[in-house]
Amino acid sequence: MDDEEYYESDAEEDQSDEEEGERDDMIVGAARWKKNIANKAKESFIQRQLNAKNLHSIIYGEDTDSSGQFAGLVAETRTSVDCTRHVWAGESGWEDPDRRDTIRDCFVTGDWGGDGDEDEGFGDFEDLEADPEEDGDNADVEEETPQNTEEATPEEEKSKYEKKKEKLKKLFDTDYDENGDESKYFADLQEEVDTQTRTNKEFFADEAHRERYEGYRAGQYVRVTISNMPCELIETLDPHYPLVVGGVANLEHQMGLLQTRTKRHRWYPKILKNQDPIVVSLGWRRFQTRPVYSIQDHNMRQRMLKYTPEHMHCHATFYGPLAPPNTTFIATQGATDKKTSSFRIVATGVVLGLDKTIDVVKKLKLTGTPYKIFKNTAFLKGMFSSILEVSKFEGAMIKTVSGIRGQVKRALSAPPGAFRASFEDKIQISDIVFLRCWVSVDIPKFYTPVINLLTVDKTWSGMRTVAELRRERGETIPVKQDSLYKEIERQQKVFKPLVVSKSLQKNLPFKTKPKVENKRKKQLYVTKRAVVSEPGERRLTTLMQQLLTAQKESDKKKMEKKNKEKEKYLAEQAKITAKRGEKAKERRKIFYQKNAKKDQAGEE
Repeated sequence: MDDEEYYESDAEEDQSDEEEGERDDMIVGAARWKKNIANKAKESFIQRQLNAKNLHSIIYGEDTDSSGQFAGLVAETRTSVDCTRHVWAGESGWEDPDRRDTIRDCFVTGDWGGDGDEDEGFGDFEDLEADPEEDGDNADVEEETPQNTEEATPEEEKSKYEKKKEKLKKLFDTDYDENGDESKYFADLQEEVDTQTRTNKEFFADEAHRERYEGYRAGQYVRVTISNMPCELIETLDPHYPLVVGGVANLEHQMGLLQTRTKRHRWYPKILKNQDPIVVSLGWRRFQTRPVYSIQDHNMRQRMLKYTPEHMHCHATFYGPLAPPNTTFIATQGATDKKTSSFRIVATGVVLGLDKTIDVVKKLKLTGTPYKIFKNTAFLKGMFSSILEVSKFEGAMIKTVSGIRGQVKRALSAPPGAFRASFEDKIQISDIVFLRCWVSVDIPKFYTPVINLLTVDKTWSGMRTVAELRRERGETIPVKQDSLYKEIERQQKVFKPLVVSKSLQKNLPFKTKPKVENKRKKQLYVTKRAVVSEPGERRLTTLMQQLLTAQKESDKKKMEKKNKEKEKYLAEQAKITAKRGEKAKERRKIFYQKNAKKDQAGEE
């Protein structure tokens, strides 16, 4: 499209856009940004076209750019001849045989041999990595090469390649294997280490200077002053009993709750009871504590356990000096119990965290009975003892033994602990209502350090377990009668017969009326009369009885014979199955032996 046509079309568009703009101005409530939008778009397009660079004009110099900034940039240096095309200059002269010989070797059928032709394309090549001492040898080889190029044989080429390979090997050995066995790199490292060692010896020649910067060496005798030590340690000190001196971090001086993962040791014969005292060896400390065992449910709840699992890990929470996570520990039943005949280590574990908000809960089931029942509401008692307890459990879900669900609503003024509850159906006065809940368990803050080194006989006895106390006093384990399992005796319930009144029976249709006749006090004539058979009837009855008796006896013999055949068949099948099992066992044995030999051969 020419520029004139372009601008004429633009003018027409301007007129139409102006008309549209006037119509837009007449529209009431139109947006301001829509006014004259066509003119704005046209001006933006023209400005972009003016600012756009014309690559054709920049390269070839045609004055198509209105600004004329790049016009004729290449035109001054460009000739009228197109250098990208081959210009035919008339006769080629390829009929001359001498001219054809100049390009004969450029084709596949030409002569491609000769080392001199390769050097012509790249010129003289100089090996910058070669040794100056080997220049003489290289010169000799270069001098001999032009003479032997034409008459080189495969043996000579092979010897030449071997010489070159040997020369490269010598060069490699010179660079990386100067001392024969040790490389130059490791020799330099060793020399550097020796130099540093000599410098250290010279700098730390004075022993006091060394101790100041380096500290005391292993094996030296030192004197340590320890403050706030108990006097019993000096009074009962045994020189033959070694003491180990160590230090703890600042964190380990604080006391708190530790959550650990514990497992009963597999060699210990018993399981551990909840809150029974144990001696824990954690870090530099030995102390007695009372752990609370728990296990984590799927909803992250820490549920208390009465005893530790037999072959599983569980969580143990106890009070003691804090230790960083992943610190391992062992636990024993007593510190200096030498009378124990079994394995002394009762459990092992690792510290998980130092969370102060550890909440261990246990399951609690509360029961109550209704004393007043309405439609879906009932008043219950016996579950709580005060109004305060009821207020804590408002909104809790309750359930009867028969499965009717309900909810705790409000507490009642009397009797104490009574409350109002609503159910999804009417309950019976004999129903028992129970509430399942979780109650927090307090972790006992019991911590006693083991001080057997402060006694004369090096023995120490801490808190004893309940089993040890009962054993010493000769007491038995108390048994709650309510906790024993009893045999359930249920009385069979007798339901009253269905009685339909006579007035109702009159209105019922015949098919639904009761058809049961009442018992008669006096027998009817039909039941009282005697039946006297004729002689022919008696003979017929006797014959039928004999035939039935013979049939029953025949069926009995057939059944006995069939049972014997079945037993015989089952015995034969058992023998066949046993033989098949023995053969299958033998095949499996051979198969496993072959596979074992293959595995051994593969490992070797």
